[in-house]
Amino acid sequence: MKRVLVTLAVGSLAVLATACSTEDGQAEPQGSPTAEASSAPASSGAPSELPHSGAPAVHNPLPESVVSGDPCQALTPEQVKTALGDGVSQGQRSDVEELGARCRWSHSSNQSAITVGFQTETGQGLSAVYANTQPRMPVFNEIDPIEGYPAVEFKESDTDPMCTTMVGIADEYAISVSGTLGADAEQEGKDSCKPGQQVASWVVANLKAQS
Repeated sequence: MKRVLVTLAVGSLAVLATACSTEDGQAEPQGSPTAEASSAPASSGAPSELPHSGAPAVHNPLPESVVSGDPCQALTPEQVKTALGDGVSQGQRSDVEELGARCRWSHSSNQSAITVGFQTETGQGLSAVYANTQPRMPVFNEIDPIEGYPAVEFKESDTDPMCTTMVGIADEYAISVSGTLGADAEQEGKDSCKPGQQVASWVVANLKAQS
């Protein structure tokens, strides 16, 4: 019952499923529009001044150079293994032209996966998410800052096994971590957003180390 799109699936996620009882993030079915894709501006009428639409300002932006590289390098092999367990695949690029570069890791036996995205192409960072995703997403929450940066999480319902965490690391760009709970975690009623927060923290910390 893998629902993976932009994923951070947490089926038997080692750390994601255990750390503080955390579960994991969100995703969407491959080949169909992703929740992340809804952050892309629907038209050229978006406000030019940033931030807008209620998004918080980023007061300590990271340089754009940290999201100009390969998102498959955003997590260490140890972090990927901690999240998904032994036997995880190598990261595979799954870029989205309207949003930016993405990388997906998966585990064939437990069908879990995680996807990390560099949200650079909209040029609007979290503002695009507030303008385009918030009005359409039944569950959209501002959460505590991640590594000192404003963050949100969203999913289709409180019981949705899929969840996306996005962190604004500048007014113009953001990072995303998406995924879906594995069957066992879903049956246990675990929160599908918590693991995404942990992985997002690792990603931002790694990017800060590069700045």
